[in-house]
Amino acid sequence: MEKIKIVIVEDEYYVRKGIIESFPWEEIGCAIIGEAANGRAAIEVIERTRPDLVIADIEMPIMDGVEMVRMLKSKNIQTEYIFLTAHQKFTYVHSALKLDVADYLLKPFQYQELKESIEKVRLKLSPENMDQETAFYEDKISTRNNYVKEAITYVREHYADEISNITVAEHLNINSMYFCRLFKKETGYTFGQYVINYRIHVAAGLLSNFDLRVSEVAEQVGIMDSNYFSQIFKKIMGMTPREYQKEKLFR
Repeated sequence: MEKIKIVIVEDEYYVRKGIIESFPWEEIGCAIIGEAANGRAAIEVIERTRPDLVIADIEMPIMDGVEMVRMLKSKNIQTEYIFLTAHQKFTYVHSALKLDVADYLLKPFQYQELKESIEKVRLKLSPENMDQETAFYEDKISTRNNYVKEAITYVREHYADEISNITVAEHLNINSMYFCRLFKKETGYTFGQYVINYRIHVAAGLLSNFDLRVSEVAEQVGIMDSNYFSQIFKKIMGMTPREYQKEKLFR
C-alpha cells in the first residue's frame, strides 16, 4: 500500500510537534513530509513537496487555513485537506464546506478520530472505492458543456443562498428554458433536483462532523423550513437527519 504523504500546518509549535511525533504514522500507511506554522509558509512547503494530504489548523496568524486552501486551489494544487479547529462556529464550518475539504476535527482530538479521517482521505484518493454518496458529493458528473460546469460551480459557491434556474441562467447570460433543458440533458438531473441533492449531501457532512441542531443545519444549507428539510433528507438519505447524525457522529 502506497503511503499517504502529509504536511502538517499548525501555528502552535508544541501542538504541531505533538501531532507529528505522537501518532504512529507508519502504522496507518502515512509519512510526514513537511510542516509549517502558518498558511503563507505552508503554501511554499506544499508547492515544493506536493503532498497527498494537508492537515491544517483553521485559525492561524499571517494567513489562516481557509485562505491558504483558497490560494492553493487557485494555483491548481491537487491535494486533500483535513481542518483542525477549536471552534464549531458556523463561519468556519461554512467556509470549510465551500472549500470541499475531506474532514474536520475538533481540538483536542483522539488518535482514532484522526485515523478515521485519514481513511476518508484514502477512499477519496482511490476513486474506485468511493460509494455513491461520495461520488455525488464530489460532483462526478460527466459533462463537456461549459454552461453546466459553471452552473455546478455556482451551486457549490451559493448553495446556502436562494438559488433558482432563473438566477443561474441570468448569471450565465443565457435563456432559462434553454438552461433547464441543457442541464437535464448533460447531468440526468433537473436543476432543482441537483440543488436539493447537493444541499442534502452538504448537510450530511455537517451532521457527520458537528453536534448541531437539525434546524441549524437546514439553515446552513439554504433550507429555511426544517420540517421540509427533514422530509427531503430522509427521502434522499434513507433516514432522518437526527438518525443520520446519531449513526455517524456518535458511533
